[in-house]
Amino acid sequence: MRLFLPLLLALLLIAGGTYYQFYYPPMVKKHATEHALQHFADAVATKDRAKIGEALQQWLTDTAHIRLEIGFFSLAQPEGGKPATEDFDKPTFITFIDNILYSLSDYDYRAQLHDFSLSADGKIASVAFASQAWGDGMSYYGGTGINMRFSSDSACEGEVAFDGEKPRLDKVTCKMQLRSVPKPGEAEKLQNPETLREFLR
Repeated sequence: MRLFLPLLLALLLIAGGTYYQFYYPPMVKKHATEHALQHFADAVATKDRAKIGEALQQWLTDTAHIRLEIGFFSLAQPEGGKPATEDFDKPTFITFIDNILYSLSDYDYRAQLHDFSLSADGKIASVAFASQAWGDGMSYYGGTGINMRFSSDSACEGEVAFDGEKPRLDKVTCKMQLRSVPKPGEAEKLQNPETLREFLR
């Protein structure tokens, strides 16, 4: 009997932990939100713009509002310029992302959920997540094309709405720090005075 009680307690703790992680409704919806973020990252990894657009169609509600607050860092502006703010609805954001991807030769995206707080009725959750992205593309300065590496770190806060257990991003504000630097071997193109002047402008 003395051995049975500790064993029973251990089994109860394991069962309770399993329920909490995999069956407790708030945790189920948190995992679904993490899966949705990963699904979008997986779509980006395909480099297929149609699949990326389809993933955004699934991830965003029809009434989604997206705000980007973008700070810029470059060799020309090491302290960063004044942040630019852009607001989007679902269609304009999907078009915006597609236009950016069209101009890049390669890119990647990763995101991680940091905070998740489900409402009492289970229909909405406040979320916070961070993302990292990079892309390679051409920029022109004084008529000279320079291969650039663009990268960003973003901190996002918003709300996810649930249709059953399926999460969809309804509104979000992302504060982004965008960096751009010439790729290795490209900086020598800046020796041209006109190119350098345009680059530093």
